[in-house]
Amino acid sequence: MLETRNLTKTFRKFIAVDNLNIHVQKGDIYGFLGPNGAGKTTTIGMLSGLIRPTSGTAIVNGLELSDFNNIKKNIGVYPQESNFYPNRSAKNHMLLFGSLKGLNKVQALSESVRLLQLVGLHDSEDVKVGNFSHGMKKRLGIAQALIGNPELLILDEITNGIDPLWAKQVRDLITELNKDGITIIISSHNLFEIQQICNRVGIIHKGQLVAEDDIDLIENNIETESIITVGIHNLSLKMVEWVKQMKYVRKVEQIDGNKLLVYANSRHDIRSDIIHGLVSVGADIFELNEKSRSLEDIFIHLTT
Repeated sequence: MLETRNLTKTFRKFIAVDNLNIHVQKGDIYGFLGPNGAGKTTTIGMLSGLIRPTSGTAIVNGLELSDFNNIKKNIGVYPQESNFYPNRSAKNHMLLFGSLKGLNKVQALSESVRLLQLVGLHDSEDVKVGNFSHGMKKRLGIAQALIGNPELLILDEITNGIDPLWAKQVRDLITELNKDGITIIISSHNLFEIQQICNRVGIIHKGQLVAEDDIDLIENNIETESIITVGIHNLSLKMVEWVKQMKYVRKVEQIDGNKLLVYANSRHDIRSDIIHGLVSVGADIFELNEKSRSLEDIFIHLTT
């Protein structure tokens, strides 16, 4: 569906996007994740034809980025900064964007009715957008991006700045659109959001892709640190020292008098080794659990 090939953008001496290679497959909800300033919005600007790459390219449905006049027929974009005319109604905005997409008046009106219904704004179609809440503007932006039935939808920080209720409604809408066959790229720094709805994720840091995988595989493929809590009734210095010398253990901390926090390489499950070893030196273990890693743990590991 979409791939970038060494996509690069520099602003004078600043490298905003550095030889980026991402792969989005048809049917994905692809989370494009990174801290503020990582290069997400610049990348989306290039993919949406608003920013000219310094070098490299992208392929969208087999078409080079240089052929954007044909590419744009099959993509819809919601930019991070989406400007609306405050004195125009929602329907008027939709008709305007329909004409910009090349639709005639009848087609634009039909699309306006269909899409405002889809995003839940049909009862507000004649309301001036200046009176819309932030969440309503987000939904109008999605409706505009969907004009012309795009196969690929690109959303930049779509839930940024809206309250949790509106954010959930937007996420639910994205999920439904994907079920209807639309491939979706979501740029965000909201880890919870990405983990909730995306099946695939790419993490960008300082303009470079630092990880990309299916979201349920990335935890196994990225080496981070696991934290294992071990509770021992008769904890002794000998037991602490025994754990410290174990392979793959980086650090051991004693807490609450009779518990150890064991920091270990996440790619190796050493829990059974801990149990067998401690029992062999007389430990009376009453607790052993490992903090499950989240996308947040991986994100912090890769971007700090």
